[in-house]
Amino acid sequence: MAKLSAHVLDQHGHPSPSSSTAYEMRSVAVPYGGCTEPSNVKAGGQACPIRFQCAGCGFYRPDPSYLPAIEHHINELRADRETALAMGAAEFVTTALTAQITAYQRVIDRMNTHLASLPASERAQIEEASTALRKARAGDNHTLLPLTTARPKDSR
Repeated sequence: MAKLSAHVLDQHGHPSPSSSTAYEMRSVAVPYGGCTEPSNVKAGGQACPIRFQCAGCGFYRPDPSYLPAIEHHINELRADRETALAMGAAEFVTTALTAQITAYQRVIDRMNTHLASLPASERAQIEEASTALRKARAGDNHTLLPLTTARPKDSR
């Protein structure tokens, strides 16, 4: 987190670095980055005033570890838009999906531009830290215990 907190961007692609402790205290994890909106942070990420439309929010703070998740989300939004078009959904639905796709693509483009401006050694460190953080978020750092299915006794 210490390495990645220095590469956090704001909604406009401007660097928004902070110490890792300050970042952790003043933000809450959201699906595609961090959120610094005070009421949402206070509620542990359960009170987003704009219903988790992160890429359009001034409080959204992604870091490089979220790039694969953002790319995956863009693909899901594209599929949803195609489904909406096939269903003949109202124009505001497809317009909103298109706007979200564009906003998240802008996040990716800005993040990639920022990363490309860094020395190769630093990019490698960021990728290593990103991989470790994605594994931790996915819960891959623990061993699952074997489970045995027990059948309840027949109560006749």
